[in-house]
Amino acid sequence: MLIIFILILILGWLFFSYNKLRGLAENVKQKQSNIYVTIKKRHDIAQRLSDIASSYGDHEKLTHFNITESDGVASANAAAFETSRVIGNVQMLANRFPDLKANSTYQQLMVQLDEIENTILKRREAYNAAVQIYNSTRGSIPHLFYASKFGFVEATYFEVDENGIEQLASFKTDDGKILRDTMGRMASVAAENVKKIKGKTEHNTEETNQQNTNQ
Repeated sequence: MLIIFILILILGWLFFSYNKLRGLAENVKQKQSNIYVTIKKRHDIAQRLSDIASSYGDHEKLTHFNITESDGVASANAAAFETSRVIGNVQMLANRFPDLKANSTYQQLMVQLDEIENTILKRREAYNAAVQIYNSTRGSIPHLFYASKFGFVEATYFEVDENGIEQLASFKTDDGKILRDTMGRMASVAAENVKKIKGKTEHNTEETNQQNTNQ
C-alpha cells in the first residue's frame, strides 16, 4: 500500500513539473508568434511605402522588394532585412523629393512604421523575458533531469547583430510527440504484463482443476 502511495506522489510530482515547463514553453512560442505578426505588418507598410515612392524616381532601387510570405523564421529574418533596406531607400528618396515627403499617405505610413517599431521593441523584450524564465526553469532541478529527454530544447534570445539586423531563432519542442511515444510504450508494456499475468493465472487454474479431477 505504501509503495502505491509513493508511486502516486511521484506521478503527481512529474505531472505538475511537466505541465509547468510546457506552459512556459508555450508562452515563449506565443511571444515568438507575436513578433512574427509585427514583422509581417512592418513588411506590409514597407511594401506600401515602396509602391508610393516608385513613381518619384530611382525606383529601380525598390523593384526587388518581393518576399515570399511564410511563417518560418528564415522568412521572418529575410523580411526584416529587406524591410530595413527598402525603408532606408525610401527615406533617402523622400529627402530628394519634397513632394514625396509631403505626401499624406507617406506621412501616415511613416507614423504607423514608428508605432510598429515600438511594438517590435516591446514584443522583443517580452519574448526575451519569456525565454529567460523558460531557460532558467528548464535548467533547474527537477526539470534538468527530464527536460531534454522530453524534447524541451533551450530557447534562443531574439537579438540584433552587428549590422543592426534582427535575428530570431526558431523555437520548437518535441515534448508532445515524445510524451505520446513514451506513454504508448508504457501502455504496451503494461498490456503485455497483464497478458502474462492473465495467462499465468489461467494456467494455474487449469492445473488446480486437473488436480481436483484426478482426486
